[in-house]
Amino acid sequence: MKKYIVVFAAFFGYVIYAQESVKITELEQKIESLDKHNENLNIYFNFQSSFDVQNIEDETEVGFKARQLRLEIRGNLTDKLFYRFRHRLNRNNTAQSLDNLSRATDIMYAGYNFSDKVTFIAGKQSQAWGGFEFDLNPMNIYEYSDFIDYMDNFMLGADLIVKPVDNHEVHFQVTDTRNARFEDIYGDLSSQGIEASNSPLTYILNWNGNFLDNKLQTRWAYGIQTQAKDKYSKMITLGNKINLNNFQVALDYMHADEDIDRLGIATNEGMPYLAATGAKVFEDVNYDTYILKAEYQPSENWNIFLKGSYETSSVKNVENYDDDFRKSYGYFGGLEYMPFQGQDLRVFLAYIGRKYEYNENLAYLKDYDTNRVSIGMMYRIKAY
Repeated sequence: MKKYIVVFAAFFGYVIYAQESVKITELEQKIESLDKHNENLNIYFNFQSSFDVQNIEDETEVGFKARQLRLEIRGNLTDKLFYRFRHRLNRNNTAQSLDNLSRATDIMYAGYNFSDKVTFIAGKQSQAWGGFEFDLNPMNIYEYSDFIDYMDNFMLGADLIVKPVDNHEVHFQVTDTRNARFEDIYGDLSSQGIEASNSPLTYILNWNGNFLDNKLQTRWAYGIQTQAKDKYSKMITLGNKINLNNFQVALDYMHADEDIDRLGIATNEGMPYLAATGAKVFEDVNYDTYILKAEYQPSENWNIFLKGSYETSSVKNVENYDDDFRKSYGYFGGLEYMPFQGQDLRVFLAYIGRKYEYNENLAYLKDYDTNRVSIGMMYRIKAY
């Protein structure tokens, strides 16, 4: 009798164990499926909003403003195939005349990892310029330098990314030069002897480097943009960063040598001169920008930052517009509080100051400055 009881108990235990094993296997499969599903689809909202007190030429404005609201969707469809989409929810959705996409759409590309050293992406993407301010998520920018603010840098194109050695990658990128057709940006420039190009493309070589266990980082790039027939814009962007455990300092330098004024800063400021001479756009324009930013984290929840910028604009061989006719200064400082580990949420208090100086011989351009104090938040919300 005892023998039958033992056999029955063993059999009953086996049945229970088998059932539990099936449940555990099913649970593991569900977890694996969920992980794979989450890897396929990730949804973010990139948001920055603040309460501002702003002073411009002795006039003070007070109010709330949402500077950034971008929807981002990205994921890995396989271990090699991936995609990314980012769209501004607070910008006009009108399709542009060249690429037939809205300027509100920053990014819409697919990519393929041929190996751990070679990646290819195609679609609308950020141009691979260097510099650390350029490389930041726009959500984390309080105010761009004039150089970056006037750039059009989200373009249709293709990018081959090669990692020849560990901690270094090189981009070989070809994109459109602009989103809209030549005449929609400049109008008819035949009176200046300028014709549209049949191949308005940009070619960029970019190097991102990391040295000394990521304590020294570089973001360097050089590119040539075809702006019109036999008219080009040549740009060099150099970013260097010291990255320590609780202290970082970055220095960016950007230079543009433009056969026609693509950034448009000088042209906007020189409208009276251009109207008097019958021209629509300045030619042979130089821009230079320097940006220095330091950050310090006294604890894991706090970040203190200071930033300064200096920018110049010059038009060659045009009296009073050559030799840095426009100078721009930026001075920024602030405090950021990050209350939750694992959440990209920052509550901030920031000061943003700008000063603009012009050649004293240009009577219609007056020096002025702006000052803003902002209290707000920036949050990259992981919605799914």
